[in-house]
Amino acid sequence: MDQHALLQTLLAGNDLTGNEMESCMTSIMNGEYSDIAIGAILALLQKKGVTAQELSGACRSMVDKAIKLDLGPAAVDTCGTGGDHSGTFNISTAAAFIACSAGAGIAKHGNRSMTSQCGSADVLEELGMTIDLPPELTAEMYRLTGFAFLFAPLYHPAMKTVAPVRKALGIRTIFNMLGPIANPANVKRQVIGVNTPELIDLYIDTLHENGCQHALVIHGKTENGAPMDEASLCGTTIITELLDGDIIRHVATPEEFGLSRCGIDELKGGSRKENANIIRAILDGSASRAQTEAVLYPAAMACYVAGIASCIDDGLSQVRDALESGTAHTHLTRIMSVNRELADHCRSKAN
Repeated sequence: MDQHALLQTLLAGNDLTGNEMESCMTSIMNGEYSDIAIGAILALLQKKGVTAQELSGACRSMVDKAIKLDLGPAAVDTCGTGGDHSGTFNISTAAAFIACSAGAGIAKHGNRSMTSQCGSADVLEELGMTIDLPPELTAEMYRLTGFAFLFAPLYHPAMKTVAPVRKALGIRTIFNMLGPIANPANVKRQVIGVNTPELIDLYIDTLHENGCQHALVIHGKTENGAPMDEASLCGTTIITELLDGDIIRHVATPEEFGLSRCGIDELKGGSRKENANIIRAILDGSASRAQTEAVLYPAAMACYVAGIASCIDDGLSQVRDALESGTAHTHLTRIMSVNRELADHCRSKAN
């Protein structure tokens, strides 16, 4: 479909097929469309509403254009869409460390903050991690520790093509939806937090379309009913599971997993330094119960999705043991030590 036909289809409010969207996205990232055309396509898609087939096609193109990293079939990504304005600390990043210490392989795809004070890349830097290791050293870090951070700008260089248009538009577009599912390691196991319930089916259907093996798409509520792109200790959590093509839906409360309710104010974060200190406190056992359990909840989900726990309850037992035994703290130290050694090696080669 050429550019004119594509725009006519979208102007009529019609959906694109997955293949049409994949081709469109590839043309955009190859610089084949003018900025005006790209802006029109993005705005019309947003006005119409993005379908699972469109998101799936765009994701295939984005992963195809990415710098690839093969971390094997067991790797799990834990992330959220952001944009819930809840102001929590970096819960999914802390959960990734604890799940990793319990035996889950973590391939965390992330970036600097877009909608909060502190994104995953920001807090990892504050903790002392070099976030932009070359892909081959990131793969080595995963081999040695079971943890890898894939810094999005490093792995998606073609995104530079659309950056000026996205900035000029100033609205959320399909690119905002792609971050959680366009992992360059092409992971087939994911825990994704979404900031609105309308995104649950969109992500589940997209993951299914792209062959995801096991995923949990979650959406929580605070005690006042405000949205959270996290598993919530403050209220209910919608858990939608995709497992080998089957979809299971459940509305969970913290009590059914033996967790205590808390208020959203007990989970507030702040600057990157403040958030890093909260993560350190959780790992060394000096954090509040609310902060600790807010992280154990999604960490347990990651262990379940990784296939090392039979259910979320089993995952909770595993991550609690890892934390209380000191294994999680020791493993974080190991991750940072290996990262530092690899970064030093990279710098010495450059010199």
